[in-house]
Amino acid sequence: MKGTVYKDGVVLPCEDLRIIEDGAVIVEGDTIVWVGKTRDIPEKYLSNDYARESVAGYSIMPGLIDAHMHISFGECESEEELSIYTSPEYRAIRAAADAEKVLFSGVTSSCDPGGPNNLGVAVRDARNAGLIQAPRMAAAGRQLTSQQGIGDNFPLWIGVPPSSMGVMVRSNAEIIQEIRDQVKAGVDIIKLAGSGLSSDEYAAFRREEIALAVDEAHRLTRPITIHARSRQSVRYAAEAGVDWIMHASYMDDHGLDLVLEKQIPICPAMTLLVNIIEANDLGISDISAGARRHAEEERDAAIKILTKFHRSGGTLICGSETGFSMTPYGEWHTREMGLFVKHLGLSPMEAILCMTKNSSMTLPRDKDKIGTITPGKYADLLVVDGEPHNDIDVLHDSSKIKTIIQGGKQMDRWRPANHKRIRLGFEKAHLYTRTPLKRTHFN
Repeated sequence: MKGTVYKDGVVLPCEDLRIIEDGAVIVEGDTIVWVGKTRDIPEKYLSNDYARESVAGYSIMPGLIDAHMHISFGECESEEELSIYTSPEYRAIRAAADAEKVLFSGVTSSCDPGGPNNLGVAVRDARNAGLIQAPRMAAAGRQLTSQQGIGDNFPLWIGVPPSSMGVMVRSNAEIIQEIRDQVKAGVDIIKLAGSGLSSDEYAAFRREEIALAVDEAHRLTRPITIHARSRQSVRYAAEAGVDWIMHASYMDDHGLDLVLEKQIPICPAMTLLVNIIEANDLGISDISAGARRHAEEERDAAIKILTKFHRSGGTLICGSETGFSMTPYGEWHTREMGLFVKHLGLSPMEAILCMTKNSSMTLPRDKDKIGTITPGKYADLLVVDGEPHNDIDVLHDSSKIKTIIQGGKQMDRWRPANHKRIRLGFEKAHLYTRTPLKRTHFN
């Protein structure tokens, strides 16, 4: 067979808001060769050289792109689990298994903006070598941090462990050297920890330090992104010309104007914030009242400024921040689209564009080959039972995703969907007791 004709479905090309009723997509090898109305299929594709598959009653859309997914985090339940426990060797094997869960949630491409031991790069390469089933991936190394950045979350007397997601840079020379080291190690992107837990106001780096990192990354042909929740970090990032900004929860109007002027996309990753709050509602987390209040305040601030960003014509991209215990692999990848619809005022189709066309930029090697159903691009497709362009909740139900096609190939699981992974003792935080043992416990 020369290829396959998928016909009679509702096609969402995701080049814009256009919908093709009774549409068709034709695939040869790993590539889309034709898109249009079923009735307009060229004669050459109607021969017996092409398999024909009717998808009447279904929608055909591009595979989803999760722009913020940490494949090496292992669904960590604490900072210690993320940064200290578990060997690099075990983390790599675990990440390979977790990557398949991501793929079968409908995510055919993803960006991993930083993690320990260069594991994102390893998973990317294993996928490209055909060793594992996973989304196409772009990967950063450890995120460059100062003492005020999200990459340094331990007390001063401990510092940044070499097994953590961050790497401490203490001077301009160290910023440059770390970027050069990461480029040599094969990263696709550079990430800065531009803000941290200590303030919603100030940045983790000075303006000129961020500008230096941007200049060096771009000189070495690598995009650079930044974790920037605070007001100052967003402004500095926009002034320096980063390629996209993560979060921007406390962006002010001045920062908003700069981001819009520079046409810099924002990846809010609100899913993590909302899931932190809801996990606490369910009684499965032990965050303090103050941490809960801060998460609610950040959520509300993000909704307010990002709604304004969207209404002003800003570009939003979708990332789930999968990898934490609040955002396990295969579970919450599509929720960001729903939050965009519910809180930021996007239509379902506009939200889908955020997780297809808009998010393609976060995979620099593949950005011109993914994200839309366009002749010449990779045949990364989803066949969906329902109309996600009218009801975004359809995509939250993985049972509605009937077929996942990556590079023209219909994907089948290598592991059963209900396969249970056991968390081993060395992966977990080591608690002696949950409360001090007192004599009154025995009364």
